[in-house]
Amino acid sequence: MVVQFDHDASAPRRARKAIRPLVDAGDDPIASSVEAVTSELVSNVVQHTSDGGTVKAWDPKPDVPFRLEVTDTDPALPMSPDTATDDGGRGLHIVAALADDWGVEHHRPGKTVWAEFNRPVPD
Repeated sequence: MVVQFDHDASAPRRARKAIRPLVDAGDDPIASSVEAVTSELVSNVVQHTSDGGTVKAWDPKPDVPFRLEVTDTDPALPMSPDTATDDGGRGLHIVAALADDWGVEHHRPGKTVWAEFNRPVPD
C-alpha cells in the first residue's frame, strides 16, 4: 500500500483510514499500534515540515514483521525520544513504545521514518 498525503491537518486521519484494511481483521493484535504510529508519524511530517509525504506499508504475514514507512522531503532528522522537549520529540516515545523496532533512514531529498510490528507467535 502506498498513500501520498498533503501538508494538512486531515492527513493523519486519512492515512489511518488507508492503512486500516491491512490490519483490520477484528482481532489483529497489532492493529491499534499500527494505526497510532501511522497517525503519529504523519502528524510529525505535517507539524514539522513544509510539505506532505508518503506512507508505505506492507504485511508479508505470517513470519515477517508488518512494515510501515513515512517519507518526507525535509532533510532534518526527527528528535530522538531521549532528547524530547516541550517543543518536540515526545511523539517518538509513542512510536518507540508501540513498535517492535523503528528507525530513520536519511536520503536525498529527505528521510524515511520506519516502524516494524511483530505479531505474537501462536503457541
